[in-house]
Amino acid sequence: MQLLVQLELVALLVRPGIVSLPCLLRHHAPPVMLATPPMFSVTSSPNSMVELCANGKVNRFQSNLTRIRTCKLSSRDVRLLRSSTPVLAVREGFILFDFGDLKGVLQHDRLTLIGADRAAVNALGSQVQQQLALSRGDLEEYPFEVRALECVLEQSYSLLEQSQRRLSSLVTSTLAEMTDTSSRQTDARRGLALARLLPMQISLKALETKATRLTEIIKELLENEDDIADMCLSLLHRRSHGSEVFSSTRASTSSNSGGAVSPLPIASGASNGHSTNMMPTFEADIDTTGLAMLGDGSIAAAATRALDKDAGAERVAIEEEEAEAERELIETLLDVYLARLEALKDQIESITAEIETTQIVLELTLDNERNRIARLELLLSMIGLGVGFSAAVSGFFGMNLLSGVEMVPGLFGFVIGISVFISSGLMATWWCRFRSVSRDQRSRLNDVQALKHVLAKMDVVALLLRNRPPLPAHSNAMQAELRALLMDSGLPAMSTRELALLCNILKHEQPSASELSRHLYSSLPITFPPRPEINASPAGL
Repeated sequence: MQLLVQLELVALLVRPGIVSLPCLLRHHAPPVMLATPPMFSVTSSPNSMVELCANGKVNRFQSNLTRIRTCKLSSRDVRLLRSSTPVLAVREGFILFDFGDLKGVLQHDRLTLIGADRAAVNALGSQVQQQLALSRGDLEEYPFEVRALECVLEQSYSLLEQSQRRLSSLVTSTLAEMTDTSSRQTDARRGLALARLLPMQISLKALETKATRLTEIIKELLENEDDIADMCLSLLHRRSHGSEVFSSTRASTSSNSGGAVSPLPIASGASNGHSTNMMPTFEADIDTTGLAMLGDGSIAAAATRALDKDAGAERVAIEEEEAEAERELIETLLDVYLARLEALKDQIESITAEIETTQIVLELTLDNERNRIARLELLLSMIGLGVGFSAAVSGFFGMNLLSGVEMVPGLFGFVIGISVFISSGLMATWWCRFRSVSRDQRSRLNDVQALKHVLAKMDVVALLLRNRPPLPAHSNAMQAELRALLMDSGLPAMSTRELALLCNILKHEQPSASELSRHLYSSLPITFPPRPEINASPAGL
């Protein structure tokens, strides 16, 4: 209501000749602060950073991600650093990396770590600083970006390896508790060990994902030759700095000579009439016939161009050798850590496979327990059916009806005996049937195990039988000969079941007598009798 009254008063006063609205607001209305909605900006929150220089200096400062002193990041790079995905990206003049706790920017002469106010980053930064200080003696041999990248990769790998070792020890102890068959290991403790195994599996999966992502990043870098070349930051800096110095030197020389190239000593010799004595120095690049027709300035310019051409070619060759050496150095570094990460992945996969194998064994154990309970239930059911038959007979004779046999002497004992006999016979029949089914199952399992052992030794037996006569056709004789052959060769003895399976396999492989004779006759050479000579003399005719 008060607001409506004020609005009506403003409408009455704002008329021509009375007062203007700005004046009224200035004298009567309180200042109004308009609330603006907050907007996202990449430069809104400064981050604590630590800078490790190549000369050993350590600088701590606060800065935004978009501009880190001598390096300017794009919005895309800022989003990469703020994401939780591992990053190792090559940009123009710097390398962007994010390995979890370690993230920052690597340049040719400095390493900037982001988030230095955190304890983990501070500890890792101190370790990187110590490693860089220890490797400072190799400054002439290895560039700064190679040593810094090695330190960062080593710290990231060491964190992954420590996590893998810690999880491996925890998983090993937990699996030992789960598979302990001693009396002191209760089901409650096994249940607690099984409950602890789930978060360990989740941690192993996260660790494997991180190692896989790092492996993929390094593989992508190794497959791209341009990225490997762009990672040679010191070489690129020297090239750009050298080209700037060379261009500035040439510009100052041209300005001092009035636009012409400064003459060399050959020019002074030519002005004194001794140009022919200086000419053999440049006979490989300058044509003497052409130089004789040129003036002194042209000769000096041609000589300078020849020298620049030779120096440029030599400089290009040296730069190519340096570039190739630095590329090989970076490729070797990435190959080493790629191999270590793949080995770490293999170890994590082996731990995961061990967990899965243990779970399968526990499932089989539980299945065995369920089978035992089912057998017990089946046994009780068979006993119940047998006792139920006797109960049915007793129920028939226990009815309050007159049948005429109530007073027969000795009939009570006879009925009881018949009932017990029939019940026992039924239970014995069902039990024998159940045992026969169990024996068949065990026999099939034993056949499978025997076949596996026979197939594992089949190649060795085939080599032993290669230069021997054919085995006898009778099974007992064949088994006896094979047993003697195995004993003579020093191989482990086989069971009767395994020897029987081996004899069956060899019988299928051994050709029959007709096939053997057919093969023998087909392999014999065909000979023809000699042709009689014909005497062609007239006397013989």
